[in-house]
Amino acid sequence: MSRHANAGRKLSRNSSHRKALLDNLVRAMILNESIRTTTPKAKETRRLVERVITKARENSLSARRVVHKTVRDQAALAKLFQSIGPRFKERPGGYTRLVHVENRIGDNAPMSILELVEKSEKAEPEQKPASEKKAAAKESGDQGAGEKKPAKEKKGKKEEAEKKR
Repeated sequence: MSRHANAGRKLSRNSSHRKALLDNLVRAMILNESIRTTTPKAKETRRLVERVITKARENSLSARRVVHKTVRDQAALAKLFQSIGPRFKERPGGYTRLVHVENRIGDNAPMSILELVEKSEKAEPEQKPASEKKAAAKESGDQGAGEKKPAKEKKGKKEEAEKKR
């Protein structure tokens, strides 16, 4: 048997199960902008996600209909055409990155994180420096981040619990 013109991995599934799996992974990738899965699944998902984003850059009715064959979720379609497509308008390809992480504990399967190269503004909340957090906490009167309770109080609670025994 020849492997010519047989692109793609079988992923130990029949064709309908494989299509459903990949469509769900593409949907999750669009909604979350990052997924953690096995490396072979991530590599197959990447192929579909790249094609879908390229189509979404057009933002036409025909492109929406073509993408709808893969992404059968209205929320994912809306996000794809309203935020992700325009974000990658000037980029000629390579919208995703594959980051290898440690193997899965149960079966030692190679795991990866598949994520979009350009994160959205909402995905990255502004991080305040630690000094600003402390100042804000002092102004509000709350015990802020970085301030610890005295060690004597912790020891006192342990000693009380031992005395009760």
